[in-house]
Amino acid sequence: MKGNPPMFLSKMRLTLAALLLISVPVTAYSAESRTQDVQRANYLAENQINEAPSALQGAPLFSFSVLSDTHIVNTDQVSQMLLSRALADHHKLRPESKLLVLNGDLTGGTEGDYRSLMGLLSSQPHAPVHATMGNHDYYGVWRTPEGGMDTSKMNPAWSSKQAVALFDRMWGYDKPYHELIVEGYRFLFLSGEAYRDVNASYKEDAFLSAEQLAWLRDRLTVAGTADAGKPVFVFLHQPLPQTLDGTDRELGVVQHAELRALLDEHPNVILFSGHTHWNLETTNQIKQLKFLAASSASIREVWNAQNEPETIGVSQSLIVDVYKDRVVIMRREHTTKRWIEPSIAKGYDVK
Repeated sequence: MKGNPPMFLSKMRLTLAALLLISVPVTAYSAESRTQDVQRANYLAENQINEAPSALQGAPLFSFSVLSDTHIVNTDQVSQMLLSRALADHHKLRPESKLLVLNGDLTGGTEGDYRSLMGLLSSQPHAPVHATMGNHDYYGVWRTPEGGMDTSKMNPAWSSKQAVALFDRMWGYDKPYHELIVEGYRFLFLSGEAYRDVNASYKEDAFLSAEQLAWLRDRLTVAGTADAGKPVFVFLHQPLPQTLDGTDRELGVVQHAELRALLDEHPNVILFSGHTHWNLETTNQIKQLKFLAASSASIREVWNAQNEPETIGVSQSLIVDVYKDRVVIMRREHTTKRWIEPSIAKGYDVK
């Protein structure tokens, strides 16, 4: 989640798919509803985004899921229940899914929290998991010897280096960033590499080392040559500032200017983020920049446009269907087991 620690445990040949908009029932269609629809249509037109019907012709090449902000704490039964519910929903909807992405703020930052997460994952079926680090995964630095939280002083027995080492060990990674190829499509997982114990100015933002940015540049260059025309899926817990709704309250990424300039060079990128927890249904969480930015909201707690938590039962994430000529991003509310309509389609000119 975004915010300071006291907050809860914060054209490359690019085209848009030619898809019809969903029909809107005429009953109970008020002047206010018409105004909202006009505003929505203007937003979509300005950002070159198509709203796709729920049922598209033909099966996708493959599917994957994006979840963020699970906030698993070993003493928090609610976080575990909400993730278990979301996993079951995803498996029922896409039993043959190729990938389950946990995009940061996985835990409260302790080994016990990670073990609770791993135990939960091992207890029910799901696609292969890949993960990124979020700011809360550094929160061991706020833990007291008794296991509580004290954000007035840092734990001298814990550090960013130890947090990264714990993350890498639990997932079997060499570094907190890595690449994956799925069905010939490239997935790039980024993580912040340091927290405010290293530099107080980092606050809750992702610090990306020069080495990580150089690695990303290299991988995107390779993708532009080897995978010309295909989307490239990039994951980072914190969003770039001044992009999606709710991203104007903090930097999000320490090296945001460098990252934005790099991604701007690669219009086939879809950047998935979490962190803000802002509601997928009531705020704009997909936006066409020079690349496409998309948020997966939150499993543990969803926030409204006033930057306040909504009812604890709201739990949201994404399912992504990949076709040869398009990617369809579907938004899911897990408590009521319903789609947030309509889905969003992004077309690609793949030869």
